[in-house]
Amino acid sequence: MRWGGSALFGLIAGWAGVAWGEMERAEQPEETGIVRVEATGVDFSGDGEVVKRFVSEAVDVESFSPYAVSCYWRSTAAVRGSFTCESEEVRSGKVTPLWFPLTEEGEWVRVTFFVRTCAGATSATVRVGVPAGVEGEMAEFAVRAVSEEAYGLAWEEWRGRYPVRDLRARPGDGANLALFVEKLRNKAGSREPLLVYGIGSSYTNMLGNGERLVQWVREHFPNAPPVIYKKHVGSAVNYDFTRGWMRQLVLGERPDLVILYSGGEAEDLEKLMADFRPHSTADVMVASLHLRERDGALTEDAVNAPEWDAVRDVALRYGCEWVDNRREWAAYLEDHGKPIEWLLKDAVHQTDHGALVINENIVRHVRGNDEPGYEAAERERFLAFDATPARDGEGIEKGERGEVRVHFRGNRLDLVGRSGPGGGLMTVEVDGAPGGEADVFLTTLIVPGPKNHRPERGSTADRAPHLALVGENVVPQQWTIRMTSDVGDYELEGSMTGLDGKGNNGEDFVSDSGQVKIPAALWRRRTEPDGTHTNRKGDTFSWEVFRSAMGEISFEGSEGDLVGEVIVENLENGWHEVVLRPSERGGAPEIVGFRVYEPNRW
Repeated sequence: MRWGGSALFGLIAGWAGVAWGEMERAEQPEETGIVRVEATGVDFSGDGEVVKRFVSEAVDVESFSPYAVSCYWRSTAAVRGSFTCESEEVRSGKVTPLWFPLTEEGEWVRVTFFVRTCAGATSATVRVGVPAGVEGEMAEFAVRAVSEEAYGLAWEEWRGRYPVRDLRARPGDGANLALFVEKLRNKAGSREPLLVYGIGSSYTNMLGNGERLVQWVREHFPNAPPVIYKKHVGSAVNYDFTRGWMRQLVLGERPDLVILYSGGEAEDLEKLMADFRPHSTADVMVASLHLRERDGALTEDAVNAPEWDAVRDVALRYGCEWVDNRREWAAYLEDHGKPIEWLLKDAVHQTDHGALVINENIVRHVRGNDEPGYEAAERERFLAFDATPARDGEGIEKGERGEVRVHFRGNRLDLVGRSGPGGGLMTVEVDGAPGGEADVFLTTLIVPGPKNHRPERGSTADRAPHLALVGENVVPQQWTIRMTSDVGDYELEGSMTGLDGKGNNGEDFVSDSGQVKIPAALWRRRTEPDGTHTNRKGDTFSWEVFRSAMGEISFEGSEGDLVGEVIVENLENGWHEVVLRPSERGGAPEIVGFRVYEPNRW
């Protein structure tokens, strides 16, 4: 601790985010501003210990933005707090742990934490828990927005606490990130945010909320659009169950990059990629897991575990950017003469320092490569409205009375136009059918009911179906599984269809109407190791099936603003025709062009 000036006191890594802060000696604050945390007599800690608690009022915040949380503080012990975001979006990353320090001889200090809100955040609350018998007081509590520059400076000062690393380019780095890097270079000057999705287990959660990636992009791609990082994680979830999330959640989120960091078998990664690649143009990074206490020491067998070479082979076969994190983690330890435990906070999870090493092993791949593994235009390309066809057989035909026909090969088509007052309306036709009736669908994440039976460990989402496939004769609607017994029996009900069949979570299920298919293999932890069932009568699991095509597009808006709309997505990957026809309502629409998305064929 360095008195007389500001001193960073650590990256706080936890279940859903990271924060770092600074601390300096302070004068006694005004007595009227002091908040004394009183004992409530309620166990907030979860381990039978009575805890005092301070809870702030909710503060309005912006989505995925930097903030400073500050207050005067004194305490007879270091205590834990949290910065918790409220968001309607379902994902991890809402809670950022904060550690308030022990202060010497009851002196006051001024503490400031730098945090980033989660994507979709609308408000945030700060909580501080003080164990019984510990004295804790705070004053002049505040949450304020800070600039990306100020946030970046705080991050750089924190980063300086750890060894400098050589992160220069190596042959092969970024070869399978050609499309994402092209977007980061942003030659067209777009301000549309890029979305990065982290998917995996608690190991992914411990990596934070994309802080290192955002700083890397700011340093290496100064003209890049904003980068937003989201994540969805679960306890000990490997490639087998993340496969369901990739199909059920990630596809509908339209990410530009997906980062997979969890355990799993090569054959399960194969199933995941075979299921995801035909539907998405997103680049994918796969990283091998860090070493853990179970590995014992930095032996040849532990570092070069053959199962990770098998995972690497699958990742490369599907055009993923492979991050040899396990070997690079081991090399870092060897360089500093340290054991595996140096970068771990328990038997398996990485510390703040360990998370930094992993994140830098990952982000150093985000760079251009002179010999890319594919051309970016193979997956996404722009068809200018006034240009000749971009590829053989692919292009735009302009008909009478403003009709526009777009021939393209892929599974998604976006329109770019300009809005204006009375900007007009265009109807959509997809492969000969009205867009509002097109047979293309996506789903939302399967969400456990708020009153579901709570397990002793983990969450209700760990004991739930991770995938519900779209079947035949689909009607867009909300679906709900309701458990009817304590031994896995359930019934399925649609908000439009009504009761649509009964099943058991130990068997594959097809609804009576054929609209829903639930594979038993992706119903996670439906039974305990002793054979008992974990779902209880009355538990529910809900999701939505929605049509992924527009029936009409409006150009109404401010004069000259660009309009970007997804006309249709999740088509079968192949040749399609979309027809746009002006409506009699409004003026003549102004079309700039179309963006075609063509996932690779594997």
